[in-house]
This record gives sequence, structure tokens and C-alpha cells, in this order.
Amino acid sequence: MNTTINQQLINLLCDITDPVEMSAAIEMILTDKEQQEVDKRLKIFNALEDKVAQREISAQLGVGIATVTRGSKAMHTDSYQLLKAKLAKCRQPDKVKSP
Repeated sequence: MNTTINQQLINLLCDITDPVEMSAAIEMILTDKEQQEVDKRLKIFNALEDKVAQREISAQLGVGIATVTRGSKAMHTDSYQLLKAKLAKCRQPDKVKSP
């Protein structure tokens, strides 16, 4: 991501505290398809935290196994560890279950 655009995006999102404004910003910045992809990524993280098998996640969410693997690799980054508690706090009930 371009550093200037990245910093502008960070500044914008950090300045928003109202959920309605955050929703508006997300709708403004991301297409419907991109929003769905972000939602799937969060569901992948949740399912992996629940120890659901990667192939099961792939099948239930309709994503490729490589997408799930990328999510798994992302969970081992410093960025994920930094935000892990916030992700858990905001977690929504998921439909991805172990068989």
C-alpha cells in the first residue's frame, strides 16, 4: 500500500469513534465485494481460533484452502498478536463449526 495513502487511511480511521461514522467510512472505502472478503477473513480467524480444520473452513465459507492458509499465517504475525484481544472482544457468533 502506498505510504501516503496508508497514513491518510490510518489517520481517518483513528479519528472515527462513532460506529455510524465508521460504517459510513467502510462503505465509502470498500466495495460490497471487498466488505464481504473482509468479513470472510474475520470468520477465518475465528474458526482457526476455534481449532476448526482448514479444509472445513474452506468448504463452509466457500473460499480456497490457500485463503485459509494465508489467514493462518497472518495469525502468527506481530500485527495479529497485537490485535488478538480486540478481535476476540468484537467477535460475532460464527456459522463455521467443526464436524
